[in-house]
Amino acid sequence: MRLTRSTFWRLARFVGVAAVGFPLNLAVTVFVHEILGASEEMAFAVALITLFVFYFLANRHFTFRATGGDPSRQLFRYAVFSALFRLSEFLGFLVIHTLFDVQYVIAAVVILGTSFLLKFYFYGDVVFTEGRGDAW
Repeated sequence: MRLTRSTFWRLARFVGVAAVGFPLNLAVTVFVHEILGASEEMAFAVALITLFVFYFLANRHFTFRATGGDPSRQLFRYAVFSALFRLSEFLGFLVIHTLFDVQYVIAAVVILGTSFLLKFYFYGDVVFTEGRGDAW
């Protein structure tokens, strides 16, 4: 995926979705705990599930505009690759922080920033595909 004009605007939408997702995660966590009375742990778990659905729908419909693809296949790929990204983020953090003794905040920023850009390209090229690329 080259950085064309359309790619730039897709990236801008991806950043926008993330900018909405962060405060939404906090708001759901606080609402479920403070208003509904759930434990902090349960509130955060509910927020993570809610945001998983939010990110899938927002990226499918708004960021990548891939509504022509099979939604069940896209959801399956999104779930699998989201889990793989989380695992790779954790392992990458361990390598950079533990093995190379990089300060933990710097390691987290490097890993999360890199992962964010990789997700953008990967989700656009593999997860939210339509037509022939939607084969699995």
